[in-house]
Amino acid sequence: MLVPVKWLKDYVNIDNDTREIAEKVTDSGSHVESITSYEQMSGLVVAKILDIRKHEDSKNLQLVDLDNGQGKETVITGAKNMKVSDFVVLAQLGAKLPGGMEIKEAEFQGFVSRGMLCSYEELGVAENTVPKKSEEGIIILPNSVKAGDDAIKALGLDDQIIEFEITPNRPDCLSIIGMAREVAAVFDTKTQEPKLELENLTGSYEEYFEGVEVKTDKSMRFMTAVVKDVVIKESPLYIQNYLRNAGMRPINNIVDFTNFIMLEYGQPLHAYDLDLIEGKKLIVRQGNEGESLKTLDEKERTIKAEDIVIADGNSKAIGLAGVMGGFETEVTENTKNILIESANFDSEAIRKTSKRLGLRSEASSRYEKGISSKLAEYGIRRFLKLIEETNSGSLVEGIHDDGSYEAKDQFVKVRNSRLNSLLGLDLSVEESKKYLEELEFECQVDGDVITAKVPYFRSDISIEADLIEEVGRLYGFHNIKPKGLEGPLTQGKKSDLRNFMDKIRDEVYGLGFSEVVSYSFISPKQYDKLNLSQDSKLRDSLKILNPLGEDFSVMRTTLIGNMLDIIRRNLNNKQFDLRLSELGNSFVKVGDNPSQSKEEKLLVMALVGDEYDYYYLKDSFEKLLAKLGIEDYKFQTEENNPSFHPGRTANVLMNDEKLAVIGEVHPLVLDNFDISKRVYLLEANVDSLFKYANDNIQYKEISKYPLVDRDIAFIINDRVESQDIIETIKKNGGENIKFVKLFDRYAGSQIEDGKVSLAFKIGFQSNRKTLKDEEIKDAFNRIVEKLKDYYDIDLRS
Repeated sequence: MLVPVKWLKDYVNIDNDTREIAEKVTDSGSHVESITSYEQMSGLVVAKILDIRKHEDSKNLQLVDLDNGQGKETVITGAKNMKVSDFVVLAQLGAKLPGGMEIKEAEFQGFVSRGMLCSYEELGVAENTVPKKSEEGIIILPNSVKAGDDAIKALGLDDQIIEFEITPNRPDCLSIIGMAREVAAVFDTKTQEPKLELENLTGSYEEYFEGVEVKTDKSMRFMTAVVKDVVIKESPLYIQNYLRNAGMRPINNIVDFTNFIMLEYGQPLHAYDLDLIEGKKLIVRQGNEGESLKTLDEKERTIKAEDIVIADGNSKAIGLAGVMGGFETEVTENTKNILIESANFDSEAIRKTSKRLGLRSEASSRYEKGISSKLAEYGIRRFLKLIEETNSGSLVEGIHDDGSYEAKDQFVKVRNSRLNSLLGLDLSVEESKKYLEELEFECQVDGDVITAKVPYFRSDISIEADLIEEVGRLYGFHNIKPKGLEGPLTQGKKSDLRNFMDKIRDEVYGLGFSEVVSYSFISPKQYDKLNLSQDSKLRDSLKILNPLGEDFSVMRTTLIGNMLDIIRRNLNNKQFDLRLSELGNSFVKVGDNPSQSKEEKLLVMALVGDEYDYYYLKDSFEKLLAKLGIEDYKFQTEENNPSFHPGRTANVLMNDEKLAVIGEVHPLVLDNFDISKRVYLLEANVDSLFKYANDNIQYKEISKYPLVDRDIAFIINDRVESQDIIETIKKNGGENIKFVKLFDRYAGSQIEDGKVSLAFKIGFQSNRKTLKDEEIKDAFNRIVEKLKDYYDIDLRS
């Protein structure tokens, strides 16, 4: 839910900055996903077009004389969507635009332009929210502005937008006023809702419309009203700005008013061209199996019996209730009279229809979660008030209310002693009552018991625990001091495996990797993107019986696909230096019975960036293994893993058991995930690491005798693995070998094809004495002889 801060402050009188609002509301349980704002701009003013004339030397350019509020200015432009007397946005000399652009004098075909007329795109506005008349050209402002106005303020580009994560149990928060109530509660103030009193009503409803017949119990309330002599025009600029900042495109006053109220109150509305409704009557009924309807998106929809439809007087379907209106009664520029609908429908029925048709709208997303029928009255009155305030039509006397809705008050009791017991607090009854009243509950106290009248918009409140939670979140769960357990319970603790996983997370974080978390359910298409063969065991995944959609229909058997998706999103957001890790579950079948499946813990580490390569990742993993006490493992070339580069991949083995795969991701896989950078990645089996981990680390005395190192370089067949060479050196070098390190590898024009030059540094050290040259020489010669015997090397030095 995108909430423009200026819009929010229309309903709650606070002057706190956006970050403080976000932090306090988050503490009260409404999680803030992000705070965004438009890029810093300056030097933009509203200007009025005085004259437009062709450029003498260009058929595509025009000279535009402007009144900028301080005088006359002439600029050059190629835009075509303007006329004399239009108000536009002028970037004056020195103006700063998004992307670091600064307006300077520029010469076009012999004319020096001292400014620029701006489009929405140039000001950083998302394309899908731009009004249609400004979509393919410069910004055209309504006549409510005047020359010289600050264009940034006029367009609401100085606003900030808070994105809230709204949980399914809080449909009231899918509205600006709903979030204003939350903000008002945490700042201990009250909301100021719009005035809905109507004036200047004329005629009667029955003169224009016969009424509504509700033939289904799936429509609890269906309110309608008539507006005649409608004027289709632009909506006020503040409404356009609010809609745009909330992520919606302004269309015209009627459409904008319905969208504005849906965002404002959370009540979806629908406007019909009254003159196009056959029989001047609506019938709300269940669908007839197989009938069809063309919706506003101009697509033919086949209706099922479980769908709720709106039909005209001839019982012909003209709308899908709660999902989308019909094309045939759409409001157009030629509309003169409208019927406005504000209704409430069964949430489950709307959800099933929306899901079956794959048609999810802003309206259906609200109906699916269940909204109060009382909202219908606020929604329809607010629409009529906006029509009245903007002279968009004449209001006809009468608002019809059809359906089975009956206003009923709901009361819930809470014991203050129980509240304090569960929360671990010591609040008085009056303190608890105050917290509830800040959330607009009407409360009465009788001894220890508070009886709260539930506000109409809080459908999630039904039991005592709900009220206790409300007090707790407003008090601030973060303010509640933790207390030890009381009673005969035994103390719980983490298992050894959980502690081992925590240790891995700490060590990987210490290596500079940031942890990510992804969903355990994925799309089966991910296996195709990973280039897995059709008979790969990784494709044999568990299917979800009732998935959210095809993209979440199976349980993952590997974490690699999720990590590549995360890398792609970060690269798209211009993050080119990535060190990421995830420790999570994979789900593996055991036999043919899904109930016998098991979870395997996997660790993925990934690197993207110019500073990283395979050896950086290998070194990081070896440091992790050392911290886990795992030794005597080896790396073995892997050429048959289709997800990795065949020449740059290895398996990490321990007693012939595979611990991990490490290497560079295959270029074809990167193309499938739309990744343009090299990715180095490893996936390790945490259960196997746990099996070989050793936390019984023993102290080894540091030798006081000097370390002597020797280098050896030779040419060898490039198919021989360096790991085998290192093991040969250690095996034949004697007990005094301290380390063996590969420090150089060369393959090029000076060495024949199929050969490679390798250079190793060998360290010798004793804990008992200073080694003599003869001892080191003997050990070194043994190493050389064995290498010649085993690998037919050509010694270089």
